Amino acid sequence: MLFSFKSIWDIAAKRAHCLAFALAAAVQFSPGFLSELAAKTEIRSPNGRNAVLLQVGDNGVNFEVRRDERTLIGPSRLGCELTDGPVLGASASESADIQLDTVDTTFELLWGKTTHVRNHCNTGKIDLVDASGLRWTVEMRAYDDGVAMRYRIEAQVGRRKLALRDDATEFDVVGLPVAHFMTLKSFTTSHEALYRRSSITDVPSGTLLDCPLLLDWPGGPAAALTEARVLSFAGGYLQRESAKSTKLRSRRSPHRSAPNASVIGKDSLTSPWWVVLLADEAGEMLESNPLLCLNDPPGILGPNRDEYHWLVPGKTSFHWWNRELERDYLTNDGGATFVARHKRYIDFCAAHGIAYHGLSGDGRSWYPQSSRSYGIASPDANVCEARPELRLPEIFEYAQQRGVGIRLWVHWKPLSEQLEQAFETYEQWGVKGLMVDFLNRDDQEMIDFTERMLKSAAKHHLHIQIHGSSKPSGEQRTFPHLFNREGVLNLESSKWSNRCDPQHNVNVAYTRALAGPVDYHSGGFRNVSRNRFQPRRLRPAVLGSRCHNLAMFIVYENPMPMVADTPEAYAQQIGFEFVKNVPVTWNETKFLSGTPGESIVVARRSGDVWYVGGMNNWSKRDTEFPLDFLSAGDWELTLLHDHSMDDSEPTRVSKRLRTVDAATI
Repeated sequence: MLFSFKSIWDIAAKRAHCLAFALAAAVQFSPGFLSELAAKTEIRSPNGRNAVLLQVGDNGVNFEVRRDERTLIGPSRLGCELTDGPVLGASASESADIQLDTVDTTFELLWGKTTHVRNHCNTGKIDLVDASGLRWTVEMRAYDDGVAMRYRIEAQVGRRKLALRDDATEFDVVGLPVAHFMTLKSFTTSHEALYRRSSITDVPSGTLLDCPLLLDWPGGPAAALTEARVLSFAGGYLQRESAKSTKLRSRRSPHRSAPNASVIGKDSLTSPWWVVLLADEAGEMLESNPLLCLNDPPGILGPNRDEYHWLVPGKTSFHWWNRELERDYLTNDGGATFVARHKRYIDFCAAHGIAYHGLSGDGRSWYPQSSRSYGIASPDANVCEARPELRLPEIFEYAQQRGVGIRLWVHWKPLSEQLEQAFETYEQWGVKGLMVDFLNRDDQEMIDFTERMLKSAAKHHLHIQIHGSSKPSGEQRTFPHLFNREGVLNLESSKWSNRCDPQHNVNVAYTRALAGPVDYHSGGFRNVSRNRFQPRRLRPAVLGSRCHNLAMFIVYENPMPMVADTPEAYAQQIGFEFVKNVPVTWNETKFLSGTPGESIVVARRSGDVWYVGGMNNWSKRDTEFPLDFLSAGDWELTLLHDHSMDDSEPTRVSKRLRTVDAATI
């Protein structure tokens, strides 16, 4: 289900709307309720609905999360385990100083689900002295759409280095919410698995749980547990403490080079923010921005937007998804067929306004190495050279002539060993961006490499897409050239399994998508029914109707979505006009309707056009929602809708036009 609305109101109404916006922006809101009661500190959100409480006493340092006076996370420990010292937060601490404040600023995004973000919260900073004498600080923030907390271990006299064994923060879930979660076998993972749904009491204990983890209380509210600003640290996970408890304990990816440690610091350490997103309905969290607010503004190239003139979000082709450019399907003709087929993709991109063409190789990487596998980087890999038989300079020159940017695939390991030289080389070649693949870790060393890569890429005007990726944590605010991350089971799995189906697609919208942009290998036009689906690596089919797959371009935030099918798959196909025209970055986002695990409807505005996308699981249902997000006046609605998913109609699309207004249901 897809809608687009184009305003046909008169110019006077436009001016009145602008005036109303200006008046609304000038309204000042009073700070939320901030109180300090003995050793308990409570911080409320500006609207007063959310509260985070910090209790310091005989039971150590504990926090509590409430919404509308209802406790959702009961008293839970906040802290960490040191490798050579105490478990901070477990024993009594003395409060040395408490600082309360209010933040209310607005910043502009280069791209995203909205143009402007209001960073409005009440804050608390509490300096503590542990029973062992160790000094540390807890910071808390309360937003209208969530709360956040982190700790900082200050420089200590006599300590040159700090090391963490693991996190010790816990979330004691109150009540019986339904949990939507992904289990993981280990910390080394691509995060590509199915989501499960069960009561919190049935979540398996003793196994890693990925973030975001959604908690949905019957009748509301909803909460999602995740992280923000994961930099110079190790990524975080959750783990149910025991089968008799609803307490979730945080875990950190172990350090690769330091036994019994997860994070190695210098004289001080600052953790990522643990974030509890909060809303009346789970889908409303797609509108939330605390993860961005908790990250630093872009500063690598300076604060001016002009420094990022080269940063152009846009759609991309990706021939690997179709396999037809792999060596098994090419003739031995000195690269002529390989070059000709890439030129065909480039012509397709140029003809239809697709900004980028992604190039990986011919079943082997485009750079020389003895390994014949994309996923295994051999020690002799040289990412600063191109295999001569592929004739890449000819492809690069043709793309430049046609106004299409080239993106290169590369394995992270050899790239990490030749980083600066490689990026200098790619800039000279005219490459616009990279897909960096197979990280499959978020330990401190990998997080540090990612940050080093992003800093270098900015200097050489390269945008980055990460595969084999951990969750986003809002760091795209700091690194706006980090266009997207994978970190999710997506449509590439249609090449070898039937797991990426409408049920999973809806689940992703309420879990992984809450963390940020989702790279999903979108654009599959070979839609088939469940009965006729067969995984295949050559020109794969996709489950879900044509409109279901089109709706992904709206439901999932993604500044560089793929148009992943072959050029021929789109010829004279209904729905391709939508793919060409749908924006990739937005001025405004609204959740309209839906239930976790069942369906979702999201609206996003670009300029004076609203786009609405609806996705459903396998169960037939009716849904309705108001159009009260529309401004005054009449609007022209274009409706694309599908039909049944039986064997004959998965690609059928009907188109209707009508006039609507804000009162229309």
